[in-house]
Amino acid sequence: MSSSHKPAFRRRLLAPRFWPVWLAVLFAGLLAIVPGRLRAVLGDRLARMLCRGDSRRKRIALTNLSLCYPQFSQQERLRLLCAHSRVLTHVFLGYGQLLLRSARHLRRQFDIEGLDIVERVSADGTGIILLTPHSLALEYAAQRLTLDYPMVAVVRLHHDNDVLDWVVTRFRTRYQGRIYDNTANVLGVLKQVRAGSWLYYLPDEDRGDNNAVFALFYGIPKATVPTLGRLARSCRAAVVPMMTGYSPHTRRFLIRFHEPLTTLTGEDMQQDAAMVNRAIERILDEDRAQYMWSAKIFRTRPPGAPDLYRGS
Repeated sequence: MSSSHKPAFRRRLLAPRFWPVWLAVLFAGLLAIVPGRLRAVLGDRLARMLCRGDSRRKRIALTNLSLCYPQFSQQERLRLLCAHSRVLTHVFLGYGQLLLRSARHLRRQFDIEGLDIVERVSADGTGIILLTPHSLALEYAAQRLTLDYPMVAVVRLHHDNDVLDWVVTRFRTRYQGRIYDNTANVLGVLKQVRAGSWLYYLPDEDRGDNNAVFALFYGIPKATVPTLGRLARSCRAAVVPMMTGYSPHTRRFLIRFHEPLTTLTGEDMQQDAAMVNRAIERILDEDRAQYMWSAKIFRTRPPGAPDLYRGS
């Protein structure tokens, strides 16, 4: 399988069992057309509720912050978590914009820094792989970039909900974006990158220990897919780290490109995995509130190592 994923709308998606999802989509659409200031007020209130609560998500996030930033006090971690929650609620409430608002509206919300780096690197036909972690605003950044550049991504699809799959795929491919199932053959991705598409690459998800090595991430062994160097070589592409952020104060998004990684070997998997994790650390440290801290980053453990999320 090497074709991209783009499901067609079918009447069965209107079945009653899907109505709750359509109601959520309708609510997101209504939020998309209200003034951003009103969404921000609602987002701030929701963020305060998240900070005061004692949810599973909050416990996992605090566990991650204590592991990654042991030098911080508990009060500092709580302040960081509250800043993270504020970014989260603002971004979440604005998702309907990706489906309904215009390209002009999207452009007005973004600042982009370092684009000259990517254009310089690609001037001779070199492909581009954007190395970016799971930031909260990653979907916004991807859609913004597809306004001007063809892009491809390998993602986990919503096979368990056909409506959600259709909606999410629709805004991901609304402009010049193409997506592939993460179980698909990589050949289609290679062809797209060699033909000039940028690859939106998120290597920080814990996918288990199959095809992974354990490399340090903030000093903790993390199951890491080590194939980026080999992928870059196959695509004849440069790996450009990219930071994505959102400011609740200005209600603006930021994309910042950095100089490409030049030391990936494509041969030494352990070394390449360590380099990727260090690059992600540098991106996160630019604005720590932007990351999806509620994910179980260290879910997969080395043999004999204890579960870090027990009780979370």
